[in-house]
Amino acid sequence: MFRHFCLLLLLPIALPIYAGSVAGPSVGDPYSSLTIPAELKEGAHSVVRKYTYRWEVNSDRTATLYCHKIITILDDEHDDENRLVVYYDDNSKITNLKAVVYDAGGEKARAARNSDIEDIWAVGGNFDTDTRVQTVKLDHPSYPYTVEYEYKRKMADYSMVAGFPDVMPVAYDQALERADFTAVVPADNKLYYYSNELPEPTVTAVDGDQAHTWSLANLKARSYEAYSPAFSQVMPFLSITLDHFKIDEYAGSMRSWEEFGRFIGKLVADRHELPDHLRALVRETTDGLATEREKIDALYRVLQNRTRYVSVQLGIGGWQPFPAEYVEKNKYGDCKALSNYMGAMLNEIGIESYPVLITGGREFFPASPDFATSAFNHMILYVPSEDMYLECTSSIDPPGYMRDWTQDRNVLLVTPEGGKLARTPKPDPVDNSRLRTVDVTIHPDGSADYRLNNRMYGGMHDYYRSLISDEANREEQLERLHGYEDIPDVRGTEYSLYVDEKLPEARLSYATSIDRYASKRGKRIFLPLNKYDNFTYVPDKLEERLAPIESTWSRFMVDTININLPKGVEVESLGEERIEITHAGGQYLQTVTTEGNSVRYVRSLKLLPVVLPATEYEGYRQFFVDVSKAESRRIVLVDRQTK
Repeated sequence: MFRHFCLLLLLPIALPIYAGSVAGPSVGDPYSSLTIPAELKEGAHSVVRKYTYRWEVNSDRTATLYCHKIITILDDEHDDENRLVVYYDDNSKITNLKAVVYDAGGEKARAARNSDIEDIWAVGGNFDTDTRVQTVKLDHPSYPYTVEYEYKRKMADYSMVAGFPDVMPVAYDQALERADFTAVVPADNKLYYYSNELPEPTVTAVDGDQAHTWSLANLKARSYEAYSPAFSQVMPFLSITLDHFKIDEYAGSMRSWEEFGRFIGKLVADRHELPDHLRALVRETTDGLATEREKIDALYRVLQNRTRYVSVQLGIGGWQPFPAEYVEKNKYGDCKALSNYMGAMLNEIGIESYPVLITGGREFFPASPDFATSAFNHMILYVPSEDMYLECTSSIDPPGYMRDWTQDRNVLLVTPEGGKLARTPKPDPVDNSRLRTVDVTIHPDGSADYRLNNRMYGGMHDYYRSLISDEANREEQLERLHGYEDIPDVRGTEYSLYVDEKLPEARLSYATSIDRYASKRGKRIFLPLNKYDNFTYVPDKLEERLAPIESTWSRFMVDTININLPKGVEVESLGEERIEITHAGGQYLQTVTTEGNSVRYVRSLKLLPVVLPATEYEGYRQFFVDVSKAESRRIVLVDRQTK
């Protein structure tokens, strides 16, 4: 399915299956925590005892899902495993939903009653959707305990809920005893799949259909490791698609990216018609502008000023944008509808553009050339003549600006010829930079006058643009900035925050007095060189690293701090005048100089995106350890000696 949640709401839609019944415990069965092998408890907060998933394709438009899962919860870290959430919509139906909880010895404690099962809307807020959930939660007063779930879901059309399955047998910090996944596909269709850390499937004939079965057993728990690749690349994972399928009367194929793009092209075709008054506004707005870029920028402002983002996911709406006329009439739309609206305005003045399927935020399943999938959750627009991507859901960003959550990833361009994989721009650290200047005057008692001037660019300016848009109150802005350690307090008398309308830039200035900037002990003053907004993050220390390192850091920070010392003191201990730390993941340079009665501290930190083998983790971590140590540096002042 096209997981199209423009606000990055990734719903866990397709869960596993089994067509058996919920049975009581017996000796040696998976309901008792006493039968879990000791090695599977190591490092685990829960253990999947049995997980059976069966997805049967009944036709090009319909499928049936059976799910049966038994999980022993060992402690409160995985207490959320006691909740079952099953999605459905107008094109799907849930039957046979059952849930049972067992005590540590495997004795049945209670079964869920109909009154325990909630039926609620899947999402609220800025969404209009027909997706609902049935959910049930089974608590138990002591650990360990075991929960068992079973349900069946019949689905028509590959809509938001009925989409192609992604199967995740086991989570982080979770062990697994046994899992079996089966996909049954008619003989006149073909199954495509991507798998990670799964064996090749066993393929058998079942009443003329083909059944593919994957089995796993006895997996020890693994913990999440910082800077790991996407879950689908480092943990057991299965994704399934079909050679041909239908949504409503639209036929599609996942045979290739080109074919999938053709299908999306059918859904977006003939939805560009503009009402006469909007056509006139487009012409009026762009007449007299000399370049295509100027016209694009002007129409992007029309989009921002006339529309707002609302996610509309009704029926085929999870796949198909509403027409431009709908957006103009209602003044809102989801990311598909707004991208189509912007494309329609560009089309009116002869500028070609393509819809773009993209994953916003952390990529759960990165698109690769080898496997066409619908694992996207967002749509933007691409203008080939300017090599320019437009984020059409933003009401505040400059035209053509892409935030971190859509940069440097494979995307699908929906062109007239079909789908084409492309990659969004990879930012240079300089594009995401901060230039901070601080002037500090230290008083004999350790207090200080503090003045800050900060310029932020690209990804480092995003928060400030959103802050100005979301919060007009000065005091609330100061509280938030202080909470993020951008400013040392909220008592300053001089404060200014400005964002550029046309460029991804922001400027912050602030001045205040600080009671205890330095600490005085006897005749000595201990003075931090970079007291506020320094970089002291260090990744966790690991005994053994299993996953490769995949960091998307792309930042460049330069701080210049001028410190005026009190009269009658001198530097007793300065330390190294220059500290330089280099690694594939970053570059750090710090210099400290003195002149007269002042100290000048200059620091630059460049963080670079890297992909490294697991064996290099300790060296990567050590870079941050060394940087953190350098960032925490202090100098010592003492009363000046008189002759």
